[in-house]
Amino acid sequence: MNLLSFICLPKSHLLTSHLPALKGLPSYFTLFMCLLLPSQAFAVEEVGIEVTGQGSVVVIPDQFSLTLTITERGRVPSKLKALVDKKSNSVVNAAKSLAIKESNISSARVNLRIVTERPSIQVQGVELHKRQGSVYIDGQSINQQANSVNTHKQPLFELSRQITVKFDQVADYDSFLAQIIKINVSRISSLSMNVTARDEYYQQALLDAISHAQQKAQRMAKQAERGLGKLLLVKEVSSNHYQPMYAEAMMSDASPRGHTSLIGSQTITARVLVKFSLKD
Repeated sequence: MNLLSFICLPKSHLLTSHLPALKGLPSYFTLFMCLLLPSQAFAVEEVGIEVTGQGSVVVIPDQFSLTLTITERGRVPSKLKALVDKKSNSVVNAAKSLAIKESNISSARVNLRIVTERPSIQVQGVELHKRQGSVYIDGQSINQQANSVNTHKQPLFELSRQITVKFDQVADYDSFLAQIIKINVSRISSLSMNVTARDEYYQQALLDAISHAQQKAQRMAKQAERGLGKLLLVKEVSSNHYQPMYAEAMMSDASPRGHTSLIGSQTITARVLVKFSLKD
């Protein structure tokens, strides 16, 4: 019974059958109270079954990325830049020797900072002479000694550059790693792996998740001795989620063949919320 038919009922039927608590009230007050009630109170919610489903697709990575850092320390920044540039050119040339495109090589990230040095000699016991409230060591005040050291000693600088190289094959990564180890770079990050057509695999995982939810709903409806009806709702509850696995390359100079990196796989997962109606 909808709200309109409820309002149009005779007053006597309304008071005796549906709202007995309103007996004795004026008819216009009863009508006003009925209009205030939400329409949902008179609607019958459709019976259904709501389940979640999950689908997964296992894929092999086809994009690889490696970031390494070249760092030098010294008093003269110009000399540091020359050393960093020399090693950077060696790294870039090693990548180009493997037919890696320049668009897959990034070497523009440079960082320069001043390194705070700790004193090389720590004085634990000295003879102090006080003159006019100042502390003197060997006839010279501490402030004068500090100013003298700061005037003649230049600060220590650290210049670093990050280089990122992208590979299409993991075999190129092994060959590149064998060359840059000889260059004596400061830091090599872990190999990052990715999938080019990840969104397509995710769409496939979504379809698998809907099928999984439908199978769950059919089993539940059968257990309840009901039939599974039409699809009422499909809601995506994941956002292109994947679980990456990273390779750890190990190079040994003592081994003639070296180590071949194993890239593993990635699992792309999708989750959905599905609602079906039930049939008698």
